[in-house]
Amino acid sequence: MSRVVRLAVTGTDTGVGKTVTACALVAALRARGLAVGVMKPVETGVAARDGSTDAERLRWAAGETDPLALVCPHTFEEPLAPWLAAERAGRPLDIATLDVALAQVGRVRDVVVVEGAGGLLVPFTRELSFADLVSRWALDVIVVAANRLGVLNHTLLTVREATRRGLVVRAVALVDAADDGGVAERTNPDALAALVAPVPVVRVPRLDERALHDARALADAGAALADLVAGRIAPTTAP
Repeated sequence: MSRVVRLAVTGTDTGVGKTVTACALVAALRARGLAVGVMKPVETGVAARDGSTDAERLRWAAGETDPLALVCPHTFEEPLAPWLAAERAGRPLDIATLDVALAQVGRVRDVVVVEGAGGLLVPFTRELSFADLVSRWALDVIVVAANRLGVLNHTLLTVREATRRGLVVRAVALVDAADDGGVAERTNPDALAALVAPVPVVRVPRLDERALHDARALADAGAALADLVAGRIAPTTAP
């Protein structure tokens, strides 16, 4: 690659499948022989590292090549927005530390995938949202949305705010519903594709817990998204 592809994965809300989608994308990129660095700058609701945290899942999908302290420099026990969790813990976020961590995980990599916390405007400090970090780090955006009632409004709000800020939205990843759902779930994909055009909408299958620990299943789930953001570009670094 002529330069490192730098991607931010954000959600329209919490619980929409953001971490699973990010892991699937990372696994699919690695399956193409690309060297991938990952980062979860801040993770809240973490009482202990037990293998199931977002950062640990991302690190596993990326091949566990970077120390967890770089992948996720800040963790907090309370399940709150990063700014509030940090303030209540008496440990305000150090943005310079995040800058250094990103530089480290991006060294000799083809792609860097940064997963946010919640949505695009979630505050990391009182003055700085995830959107501000995306701009600061020159990341392109992948918006993850769950195929359910309300997804049209939530996705449009996120895509339009990103565009208003001058951010590049590479794709909307629409995570399939747990079942066939109702009329909303059946009509959402086509409606969303029309509403957010020219931003492409990519379907991502919902994975069960077993598939989350299967690199091949993850790579298959993220294949279409990986094709879109990285194409068929040959790697320039060792995987």
